[in-house]
Amino acid sequence: MVIAMKKNISKKMFALSVLMSAGILMTGCSGTAAEPSESTPAGSCTEEAQENAWSAGGAESGTNHISEKLSDQLVIDAEVVLPKEQGYSVYALTEKAFPREELDVFSGMSEAVVTDHPEWTGAYSAETKEGGYFSTDPLGNFTYARDEERDDYIVSLVESAYYNAGSCSFRKEEIQDLSFLNAEEAVQMGKEKVKELTGQDSEVLAAYALNQKELTELDEKYRQTQNYQEDAQRGKTATVDDWSDADEMYYMEYELTKEGLPIYSGINEPGISMAVETYWTAESRITMLLDQDGIRYIAVRGGFFDASPEAEAQTIISAEAALEAVKEIYENTILDSQVTISRIWLEYVVVPDWKETEQYKLAPYWCVQIDSPSGNSSAERINAITGGNLAYGE
Repeated sequence: MVIAMKKNISKKMFALSVLMSAGILMTGCSGTAAEPSESTPAGSCTEEAQENAWSAGGAESGTNHISEKLSDQLVIDAEVVLPKEQGYSVYALTEKAFPREELDVFSGMSEAVVTDHPEWTGAYSAETKEGGYFSTDPLGNFTYARDEERDDYIVSLVESAYYNAGSCSFRKEEIQDLSFLNAEEAVQMGKEKVKELTGQDSEVLAAYALNQKELTELDEKYRQTQNYQEDAQRGKTATVDDWSDADEMYYMEYELTKEGLPIYSGINEPGISMAVETYWTAESRITMLLDQDGIRYIAVRGGFFDASPEAEAQTIISAEAALEAVKEIYENTILDSQVTISRIWLEYVVVPDWKETEQYKLAPYWCVQIDSPSGNSSAERINAITGGNLAYGE
């Protein structure tokens, strides 16, 4: 979530406060496995996140490199991911709930009991006698689990073992082939399922192969964590004691893409920093469990929407022009230690329509990543069409 910020902060002072992580809250990776460490500001990411990045969204036509020492404290040593096109569109978004008449695409949901949310128009849930569960809301979110208690627990095991909320990243692991489908085909099938259910293209961010042996080991480690111990004391823990060959599946995390560009997911990249008062959910990503019977679990966060281009594709500013906008902020900022602009890439970001309440757009932004000596990273996002800074509602 984007956090409310004080208005009328100068761009130089705001840049400094982001780097120092003092007095500024940032939106970014939203994890369920662990809380960010005290040394890692919420919404920032460590350089490990870039090392663990699994996908650049397939958008680049190549890379460039910019090296320049602006001062003893500000260095540019940046890889620039070049987009394929020179023009991109801005899209008006219509977020929506999953249509209940299509619930039968999920195993067991054709006989589910559907309950409307008592206060939230358009939101509803569905449950089956076998423990299946589905919920959706009009903000573009929906979740399905064939066996709610068991599948939620499996997701918790994976996130506890492989997701680092402090660095906004999943740990990279070699994916083993499972008996019912090899890993490469599983990732491709997952992309096809995302397209079928949401209408959106996607790229994999992380993938893991799970079976009885792996889940047993993850379970043993999970039960030793502080989070589990605290939940156990409060009687809030769910446990599974009968792992079997039926628990063979792939866990996959996807980011959505538009026109070949990644849509901001909050994973493997710095979070969004705001200096104006506004609230919205920027992240769009999908978590999936896939087994021999198809989708076992899926959580779509902000990924179910219609996107209509507002106009013809518009010519974007260059990466160098975006970099100049960032240099203008930081060149005259007093820095306590050296920071490095390390990577520049183009992505789509879900942003509010700054003129219309509760309306959202999908707009292209240059993301300029800035690394600090501590290993933490922040970013400036420059509107690729207008040149404005997202931090200021531009």
